[in-house]
Amino acid sequence: MGKIRVYCKKNLETSTEIRIEDEDFHYLRNVMRLNVGQEFFLFNERDGEFQCEVQNVAKKFLNVSVKIQTRSADTESIREVELIFPPIRHSRLDFLIEKATELGIKTLSPIVTQNTAVKDINVERLETIAKEATEQSRRLCPPVINGLEKFTDKISKFDFENRGLIYLDERQNVKENTVDILKKFTDKPVSFIIGPEGGFSADEFEILSNTKAVSVSLGSRILRAETAGMAILAIYNIGLNDQK
Repeated sequence: MGKIRVYCKKNLETSTEIRIEDEDFHYLRNVMRLNVGQEFFLFNERDGEFQCEVQNVAKKFLNVSVKIQTRSADTESIREVELIFPPIRHSRLDFLIEKATELGIKTLSPIVTQNTAVKDINVERLETIAKEATEQSRRLCPPVINGLEKFTDKISKFDFENRGLIYLDERQNVKENTVDILKKFTDKPVSFIIGPEGGFSADEFEILSNTKAVSVSLGSRILRAETAGMAILAIYNIGLNDQK
């Protein structure tokens, strides 16, 4: 069995007891089958990660003791990276949220563009998916998931002075190598914006071209939104590793 980790918003401190309820209780008791005396890990971005032991099993909750801190909060460094994306169909959206979390995204911001087909989003559901991906990937901090807003509103209030904005342009008019472009943004906060099925409209490309946003290409193939999002984050992370 792999390391069992559960994100916990409660204060975590050695030699204290915590009650685990609701979905986390179901996961630990009914899925992972933990019983008295068995150990797992609780964590959050504020206190770090702690080894814990089940002390008591009740019908709807577990009492656990917080024993040893295994990671301090300052051991994790999540960069100021945001993914701005259009809502897509459920299973594909789940994949996007999960993999972006694994790849270290800090903020996820859904937007409605002119060609967006899905125009609603369940933020609470996405937060659950991000929480589970955080637990699996050994992160301490789940990403922030913003509410849905219009493309024009998002761009109009974007802080171009303190943050880079990179958009994917499938029209193949980008001259510079994508990896080289992304390396220029590894020392500052950056946001990546991907279009919906059908891409950005001509008006939206015009809006972006009239800002300080920078366009990049992922090649000649037309990619699904979730594929494009994963690809650009992976390339960005490779650039970070090259500069270490």
